[in-house]
Amino acid sequence: MTKTTVDIDTTLLEEAVKLFAGKTKREIISAALLEYVAQHKRKDLYDLFDSDVQWLADDYDYKAMRGDGDYGVG
Repeated sequence: MTKTTVDIDTTLLEEAVKLFAGKTKREIISAALLEYVAQHKRKDLYDLFDSDVQWLADDYDYKAMRGDGDYGVG
């Protein structure tokens, strides 16, 4: 783990502390960094599949695939 000194917007940090009740500032910053990285990985994955390729046929009907709606529950 690296120790780093940064200037953080106090108002934004206070809001994060309220949202993450019981978490330390260190935990909040770590969670924010994890979310930031995860968001960019999702975007990269989306970009990978974002193309002119049509993934589903025009006549694909997911509702018809469900059958009569009897899922064996009840």
